Formats: sequence, C-alpha cells, structure tokens
Amino acid sequence: MVCAVLFVFLMWTAAQSAMLGAAHFLAQLAHAELQRWSSGTSPVALWKIRRVEEYLENSLRYSADNPWALESFAALDLARMRASAIPRQALAEAQDARERLRRALRQRPTSPYLWANLALAKLYLDKIDDEFLNALRSADQLGPWEPTIQQMTVFAGLAAWGRLDAALKQALKGSIERAGARDAAKMYEIVKKFRRFDLICADTQYNELARQDCKQNAGPATPGKR
Repeated sequence: MVCAVLFVFLMWTAAQSAMLGAAHFLAQLAHAELQRWSSGTSPVALWKIRRVEEYLENSLRYSADNPWALESFAALDLARMRASAIPRQALAEAQDARERLRRALRQRPTSPYLWANLALAKLYLDKIDDEFLNALRSADQLGPWEPTIQQMTVFAGLAAWGRLDAALKQALKGSIERAGARDAAKMYEIVKKFRRFDLICADTQYNELARQDCKQNAGPATPGKR
C-alpha cells in the first residue's frame, strides 16, 4: 500500500515537473521573439504576433501563474496598446497588461522590470495613484543601475512629475545622474521629450549632448553632478 502511494506521488511529481518545464520553455520562446522585435525597425507581421500569443497561452495552460509568461504577455499587451489606433482597444490592452503584471508580481515581487512595467501600464490608464507611485518607487529601488529601468522610471516619472512627492523626484534625479555615466544619449532623449532641461543642464555628463538645448532654455538649473 505504501509503495503504491509513493509510486502515485512520484508520478504526480514527475508530471508537475514536466508541465512546469513546458511552461518555462514556451515562455522563453515568446520572450526571445519579443526581444528580436524590440531590436528591429520594421513592423511585426500579424502571424508572428499570433504565434507569440499561442506560446504564452499554452505556457499559461501548463502553469496558470507562470510569472515569466505573464510578464511577456504584459509586454505584448503594452506593445499592442501603443500600436492601436482605437482608443477603446488600447485601453483594454493596458488593462490586460496591468492585471497580468499584478499576478506576476505575486510570484516575483523583487523584479524591477515588473514594477516598472506596472507603472507604465498605470500611466497609460491615467491612474496616477498610490499603486503607480509604489510601482515607480519599487522599480527604482530594486534596479537603480539597470539602464532599462532608469529609462522606464524616468519616462513614467516625468509624465506624472507634478504628482510625485519630493523623495520620489529626488530618486529619479538620481537615476538621471547615474544614467549619464553609461547611457547618457538615451536618457537625454527622454528628458528632451518632456523639455526638462533643468534636470540635466547642471550635470557635466550631459554637457556635450545638451549644450545647445541648455543655451536655448536657460533658467534655474536643478543641482546635479558638477
């Protein structure tokens, strides 16, 4: 009797391991495809989008709370939201992304990428609330030296700057300063988009990039790295 119970338990464990392995493999296929898209400049064919959706849907059938599949699905939702010309459809995509990111964060609460993407989803939904602020703060604290996190959090933060508290504003100024040492050009483009030259004109790391803009937009500068 004991041997039979043990056999059933081992078979169940093996089946669970196989399902989790399949879920991770499919999520990795989807992630690799999304990475290829992000490095390209041409529009993505619809059949490729659908293929990634199938990878992720099947991954979640094997493991409904697979955080990597949920994260990739949310990234796909946000990409479709940005590409949509139909407001109602774009709103639905952003809502789907938010819910998938919330579910993924229950499994991986220390991932700065999940928090940063949640902040973006909330921004696109125009929900600048405590959850948005917490997502922005958590992303910054968990990934202070990650260039992608710096860019995502500064973008979201500048878009909602007037509703941030002093501590969060200071934290994002720190991200801008750190980015100047490694990827100043990308950060400069984000700051320029919002015309917040006061955040970089006192920082010597941005002098060459921003010299002309700083001359044209001379005004009180925010203390930074000199």
